Amino acid sequence: MERRAWMVHSLTIVAGMVEGLLIARLVLRLFAARPDNPAVQVLYAVTWPVVAPFRTLDAAQPQYGASLEFATLTVLVILPLLTALAWNVAGRRKVAGRM
Repeated sequence: MERRAWMVHSLTIVAGMVEGLLIARLVLRLFAARPDNPAVQVLYAVTWPVVAPFRTLDAAQPQYGASLEFATLTVLVILPLLTALAWNVAGRRKVAGRM
């Protein structure tokens, strides 16, 4: 497999895994999972760096209890777009290199 294709494929896999973790975070927040549960703590700690830049969107949300995290939803929309952009840019460079 070509190096660029391998990198894009790896990026797609990582983005998919991050999206899965973010969906799990969203569901746990929607159903008010106990934040003192070790598994929930690990999930929140792992996904925090991805969600943190958008935390101002959740300023009106309660800290505990059920809530819809707009920051997580925003990342779930932006991440696939960035992945598709990287995929297209890598594909164009590959085609341009063949010409």
